Amino acid sequence: MNSLAEKFEKRAELLKKKLFGKAGNGRYKDFCGSFGCCASFISVSDKNEQAYVFRASAVTAEDAWKKVSSNAVEFINTENFDPAWIKADITFKGEKKPLADTLKSFSKSISKFFRKGISFDEKLEKALVEAELNTASLIDYKAGKIPLTKLNKYLAANDMNTLAQFPEEVILFTCKSAFCDENGKIYELYSDSKNCGRRKLTKFDKETALGVITSAADYLSMQVGMDGQFDYGFYPTVPKLISGYNIMRHASSIWSLLCAYRITGDKFTLENAECAIGYMIRNMAYKYSNRENNVLYLIESTKNEVKIGGNGVAIVVLTEYMNITGSDKYVKIAAELGNGILELFDDRDGGFFHVLNFPSFSPRDKYRTVYYDGECVFALSRVYGLTKDKRYLDAAAKAADRFIEKKYEQYADHWVAYSINELTKYLPEEKYFNFGIKNVQSNLDKIYKQPTTFHTFLELLCVSFELVDRIRSENRKCSALEAFDVSELVKTIFHRADYMLNGYCYPEYVMYFPNPSERVGAFFIRHDNYRMRIDDIQHFCCAYYSFYRNYEKLDEIRNQKSK
Repeated sequence: MNSLAEKFEKRAELLKKKLFGKAGNGRYKDFCGSFGCCASFISVSDKNEQAYVFRASAVTAEDAWKKVSSNAVEFINTENFDPAWIKADITFKGEKKPLADTLKSFSKSISKFFRKGISFDEKLEKALVEAELNTASLIDYKAGKIPLTKLNKYLAANDMNTLAQFPEEVILFTCKSAFCDENGKIYELYSDSKNCGRRKLTKFDKETALGVITSAADYLSMQVGMDGQFDYGFYPTVPKLISGYNIMRHASSIWSLLCAYRITGDKFTLENAECAIGYMIRNMAYKYSNRENNVLYLIESTKNEVKIGGNGVAIVVLTEYMNITGSDKYVKIAAELGNGILELFDDRDGGFFHVLNFPSFSPRDKYRTVYYDGECVFALSRVYGLTKDKRYLDAAAKAADRFIEKKYEQYADHWVAYSINELTKYLPEEKYFNFGIKNVQSNLDKIYKQPTTFHTFLELLCVSFELVDRIRSENRKCSALEAFDVSELVKTIFHRADYMLNGYCYPEYVMYFPNPSERVGAFFIRHDNYRMRIDDIQHFCCAYYSFYRNYEKLDEIRNQKSK
């Protein structure tokens, strides 16, 4: 036996202790009693290759474990394979179910959100764990079916007998699961629910947030090319590059790098942010060549258009950079971008015209998305803070009045939360405070129950908490706050901060992706085929940044509630 096989056996023994515990083989007696057998799975990856999954079934969990361990050792010996990551699963709960009913449940489920394993035979010899089913896209969620040809191709590639036809019944199962990382540390994994397959945390705290911010910023920094353009995005399980480019997402991704730099001080992060800022500025154009108040726009060159939200996000990036570095190098550009927003602002009703053609600057779309409105108010407030030019603040206030009139809380928009938090730094009026509270209060239940990781919700929650904290610390009048249970907001923040880790690239998740080491520490969008796009990572990073910087105050309120 070679040293790699010995390494595996030592770590497999640790995994076995975690999974079997003091109850030993008896821990799985209910499953074995119901189905007459039990299945064990061991997935191994050297961090560079997609995991190899070994499986075995037997009358007892102990025997199934011995068989699957032996199979894994044989492979490691033969291939001289480094088992850097090892994940172990043992069937624990199960039910027989008509295949027809199972297929119906797929079409009612969010894509990739079926979180159980499936066995296509009663002896559990053709059993696949949840991670296999979803990362290999063996379930067609839209059609509510499992394509037989695709399934058989996967079975054959994994040394299982293929199916001539589907059985009338299948066994749906959950597993007790554990993971061993490259350092030999063992993690117990969640067995069921939407947390299935990721490590259990005793507590989501400030250090947890710092860890995910740092790793996500490192990943995002590595996506910046020599010219300052990001590698835009990737579907990691296919694998397939995401085509096109979006300059607004480029800009917002810079913002997250700057936020991360604030707390890590990592020079590599700042240098890549500066490089990406250069690319962003090179994608700007003046509408007028010579005017006292020049009008500058961020250009979406892939679609030959100007999106007003692009100006908004660009301003946020430039003001953030200047605040961090103490520089004033972008004051003129930020003001000119602000002028571009003002040119598309309707003072009569507080609305914005959203999209222009480029290079003609002729009107294209009066309305594109609600997000642009919040981005613009946020940006105008920032430009006012920079220049003290009242034109920007007046427009921001008029637009915010429209948010109140048109009930923008219905959109659960994080940009609205950012904009109100920023505006009230300069206009601390009760109507804006009340609206900011309403914007979060009316969405709390929806956010708490949201089944997907929906990263922008945590941004909305945390920036709203900053607003609440400022109202309290500055002793501002806010009637809406009197009837608002802040502890419910804090409870929802901690819940979502933990729940969003279902989109974090833990090795126990990405070991089932091709080239897994390249994905660790980033974020994915499960329901869109594990999409990893720069703006996805940006939203996660900004959300956890806001959580991190408010952690002590959040934790104090949480502890007060628990007493």
